[in-house]
Amino acid sequence: MLITSASLFISLALVVFGISYYYFTTRHKERMTIIEKGLPPDYFKGGTNYLLFILLLGIVSIGISLGIVTGTFLRSLDIDGIKDFILPSTIFLFLGSSLIVSYFVLKGIDKKK
Repeated sequence: MLITSASLFISLALVVFGISYYYFTTRHKERMTIIEKGLPPDYFKGGTNYLLFILLLGIVSIGISLGIVTGTFLRSLDIDGIKDFILPSTIFLFLGSSLIVSYFVLKGIDKKK
Protein backbone atom coordinates (compact mmCIF):
# COMPACT_ATOMS: atom_id res chain seq x y z
CA MET A 1 0.00 0.00 0.00
CA LEU A 2 2.82 2.37 0.86
CA ILE A 3 4.67 1.63 -2.38
CA THR A 4 1.52 2.21 -4.43
CA SER A 5 0.75 5.59 -2.89
CA ALA A 6 4.39 6.69 -3.19
CA SER A 7 4.51 5.72 -6.87
CA LEU A 8 1.21 7.49 -7.44
CA PHE A 9 2.57 10.65 -5.82
CA ILE A 10 5.77 10.49 -7.87
CA SER A 11 3.82 9.91 -11.08
CA LEU A 12 1.52 12.83 -10.33
CA ALA A 13 4.48 15.09 -9.54
CA LEU A 14 6.17 14.11 -12.81
CA VAL A 15 3.03 14.82 -14.81
CA VAL A 16 2.63 18.26 -13.23
CA PHE A 17 6.29 19.02 -13.83
CA GLY A 18 6.10 17.86 -17.46
CA ILE A 19 3.04 19.91 -18.27
CA SER A 20 4.38 23.05 -16.60
CA TYR A 21 7.78 22.63 -18.30
CA TYR A 22 6.14 22.28 -21.70
CA TYR A 23 3.90 25.30 -21.06
CA PHE A 24 6.70 27.61 -19.97
CA THR A 25 9.15 26.59 -22.71
CA THR A 26 6.50 27.04 -25.38
CA ARG A 27 5.55 30.41 -23.95
CA HIS A 28 9.20 31.48 -23.93
CA LYS A 29 9.65 30.43 -27.57
CA GLU A 30 6.52 32.34 -28.61
CA ARG A 31 7.69 35.48 -26.86
CA MET A 32 11.15 35.26 -28.40
CA THR A 33 9.57 34.89 -31.84
CA ILE A 34 7.40 37.94 -31.22
CA ILE A 35 10.42 40.00 -30.18
CA GLU A 36 12.41 38.78 -33.22
CA LYS A 37 9.65 39.93 -35.55
CA GLY A 38 9.76 43.41 -34.03
CA LEU A 39 6.39 43.32 -32.32
CA PRO A 40 5.99 44.62 -28.79
CA PRO A 41 6.33 41.97 -26.04
CA ASP A 42 2.76 42.52 -24.85
CA TYR A 43 1.33 41.92 -28.33
CA PHE A 44 -1.07 39.17 -27.22
CA LYS A 45 -2.15 40.89 -24.02
CA GLY A 46 -5.03 42.73 -25.65
CA GLY A 47 -8.17 43.53 -23.75
CA THR A 48 -10.40 40.50 -23.89
CA ASN A 49 -14.05 41.44 -24.14
CA TYR A 50 -16.46 38.82 -22.85
CA LEU A 51 -19.56 40.99 -23.20
CA LEU A 52 -20.62 39.40 -26.49
CA PHE A 53 -20.28 35.92 -25.00
CA ILE A 54 -22.32 36.95 -21.96
CA LEU A 55 -24.99 38.42 -24.25
CA LEU A 56 -25.13 35.16 -26.23
CA LEU A 57 -25.32 33.14 -23.01
CA GLY A 58 -28.16 35.34 -21.72
CA ILE A 59 -30.21 35.04 -24.90
CA VAL A 60 -29.73 31.26 -24.98
CA SER A 61 -30.72 30.99 -21.30
CA ILE A 62 -33.89 32.96 -21.97
CA GLY A 63 -34.67 30.65 -24.90
CA ILE A 64 -34.20 27.53 -22.80
CA SER A 65 -36.38 28.89 -20.00
CA LEU A 66 -39.11 29.86 -22.47
CA GLY A 67 -38.95 26.35 -23.90
CA ILE A 68 -39.35 24.82 -20.44
CA VAL A 69 -42.28 27.09 -19.57
CA THR A 70 -44.03 26.48 -22.90
CA GLY A 71 -43.42 22.74 -22.74
CA THR A 72 -44.76 22.53 -19.20
CA PHE A 73 -47.84 24.50 -20.19
CA LEU A 74 -48.51 22.33 -23.24
CA ARG A 75 -47.92 19.19 -21.21
CA SER A 76 -50.52 20.28 -18.68
CA LEU A 77 -53.17 20.47 -21.43
CA ASP A 78 -53.32 16.64 -21.54
CA ILE A 79 -53.26 16.31 -25.31
CA ASP A 80 -53.02 12.62 -26.23
CA GLY A 81 -49.99 11.48 -28.20
CA ILE A 82 -47.67 14.42 -27.55
CA LYS A 83 -47.36 14.36 -23.80
CA ASP A 84 -44.10 12.36 -23.79
CA PHE A 85 -42.06 14.41 -26.22
CA ILE A 86 -43.52 17.92 -25.97
CA LEU A 87 -41.13 19.17 -23.28
CA PRO A 88 -37.83 18.24 -25.02
CA SER A 89 -39.13 19.40 -28.39
CA THR A 90 -40.16 22.83 -27.10
CA ILE A 91 -36.84 23.23 -25.29
CA PHE A 92 -34.90 22.51 -28.49
CA LEU A 93 -37.27 24.66 -30.56
CA PHE A 94 -36.79 27.68 -28.34
CA LEU A 95 -33.06 26.99 -28.00
CA GLY A 96 -32.68 27.03 -31.77
CA SER A 97 -34.77 30.16 -32.15
CA SER A 98 -32.77 31.92 -29.43
CA LEU A 99 -29.53 31.01 -31.24
CA ILE A 100 -30.94 32.51 -34.44
CA VAL A 101 -31.99 35.66 -32.57
CA SER A 102 -28.56 35.94 -30.93
CA TYR A 103 -26.91 35.58 -34.35
CA PHE A 104 -28.83 38.54 -35.72
CA VAL A 105 -28.24 40.60 -32.57
CA LEU A 106 -24.49 39.96 -32.67
CA LYS A 107 -24.42 40.62 -36.41
CA GLY A 108 -26.09 44.00 -35.80
CA ILE A 109 -23.54 44.83 -33.10
CA ASP A 110 -20.66 43.97 -35.46
CA LYS A 111 -22.11 46.26 -38.14
CA LYS A 112 -22.11 49.16 -35.69
CA LYS A 113 -18.41 48.69 -35.04
